[in-house]
Amino acid sequence: MPSSLLWCLRITVAGQCLAAARNALFAGSEVNGWLFMVAEVPESVARLTDQVAAGLLLAVAASALLRPIRSLLLFNAAWMAAIAAAVFTNPGATVDWLAPTAHGVRFAAPLALALLTGPGAEGLSGGSARAKAALWVLLLGAAATFVAHGIEALEHYGRFVDLIIGSAKRWLDWSISQVLAEKLLTAIGVQELLLAALLLSRRWRWVAGWMAVWGLCTALSRMTAMGPGSWHQTLIRSANGGVPLALFLGWWHLVRPPIKNAKP
Repeated sequence: MPSSLLWCLRITVAGQCLAAARNALFAGSEVNGWLFMVAEVPESVARLTDQVAAGLLLAVAASALLRPIRSLLLFNAAWMAAIAAAVFTNPGATVDWLAPTAHGVRFAAPLALALLTGPGAEGLSGGSARAKAALWVLLLGAAATFVAHGIEALEHYGRFVDLIIGSAKRWLDWSISQVLAEKLLTAIGVQELLLAALLLSRRWRWVAGWMAVWGLCTALSRMTAMGPGSWHQTLIRSANGGVPLALFLGWWHLVRPPIKNAKP
């Protein structure tokens, strides 16, 4: 398995875990909010859940960089899925019903890494069952996130409008009107839906490459619009670019396994 693919996933997982741990410790996670507001558990229990999760997430981050441990990676995937479920069942915005798909890359990254590392992963070939499963996790995760973000863009989600206006003002000193920002979002939404469709149907490497570039741009837009203090909002979205980049880096091994020469 290409080391570049594995390191891409390892860095992506470590980044999102650091940001998720920071959110759980200092701001309170979406799971905390769901436990307290929906399940009506005591605030102290919801807070303790965040503290335990933050400790485990920090362990996942360290493990991902030093020696990936499958059980910790599965916890990371489960925690990201729990956050998506909490947003879905306790929405704060009209687009929150898309959370399970919008967050697809966040649990796809640790799941794929768990499949591609650990016992029995040495010499894993692109045609093996684990490699094929990892491929589908990455493909579906990337496509799901881009579809959800495409729908949000087409609906002119207010937060996306603010990111465009804020980034243009901070970096280019341009005053973009809301009408122009919404027109840009329409074009962005069409692009993201088209990329997701092409990734699944045509399996073109350049599509994964462009999705990686665009995913990184969308993650960085939090900092370009709101400043360096929003680093954690960028880092929690590291999989937006990391998952399609992993596909791009491992394309000929996962998506297009080399054809073995037939024996004479």
